[in-house]
Amino acid sequence: MSELHDLQHRFMDYLLQESVAIIDDIQSTSVLSAKDRLDIYASAYKLRLKEAITSDYGKVASYLGDDQFDQLMERYIEKHPSHTTNLRYFSINLPELVRDEAPFNSLAELYELACIERAFADSFDAKSIHFATLEELATIPEQAWETLQFKFQSSLQILWLEHNSFPIWKALAEDNVPPKLEKTTLIAWVLWRRSDLISHYKVLSEAEVAALDLALKGESFAVICEKLLDFFSEEETPIKAIGFLQSWLAEEMLESFNW
Repeated sequence: MSELHDLQHRFMDYLLQESVAIIDDIQSTSVLSAKDRLDIYASAYKLRLKEAITSDYGKVASYLGDDQFDQLMERYIEKHPSHTTNLRYFSINLPELVRDEAPFNSLAELYELACIERAFADSFDAKSIHFATLEELATIPEQAWETLQFKFQSSLQILWLEHNSFPIWKALAEDNVPPKLEKTTLIAWVLWRRSDLISHYKVLSEAEVAALDLALKGESFAVICEKLLDFFSEEETPIKAIGFLQSWLAEEMLESFNW
């Protein structure tokens, strides 16, 4: 290892682990000691990490307030030191920390808010790809429908929430006072990015989330129709299945078909 490379490693050890091994390599001045000079960089490094977390979880920050959110960021930086040069993914584990760590896990909605924010970030950064169309669907041979499979946009995610977290998120996004927390039955929300480069979201019915879940797992149209018999009559099922498929196409959730 070169002398410069070794020095760089000792410098990173000071930033990440507060190792004092590098202090003797830094010259003190009449104004600042070697440690004080190093602390300037250490403080700036932590502030940059906090900026990245705040950028990714701005609504969580608004919901908690400055002091509590700063405590959350301090805990996160301690538990999850940065190991990548890409700050985009530094805060990726924050929802799990909120879920598992006191006192943050005492706020049941906080984990869901953090999951919503992470989902929006992931949706925004997802790869841009082809959007399947009704015209392409019309070219599929009739005999292929039984084995027809669907490939969805990589931006698409299903979130299962048991509080009114999306209305809370929406109020925060619009700088309004969030509604009072309410516990609900477990509700499925789908979130995805359309060709307008805006992430959209909506509630899914029990039948649609069952169909969508199977489709995402690569199950065929025939298997999806069979599952929908749990919700609809034999006469209704084909119409409902086609309706869901048309909706997925119109809302630009689908990338392509396979059969």
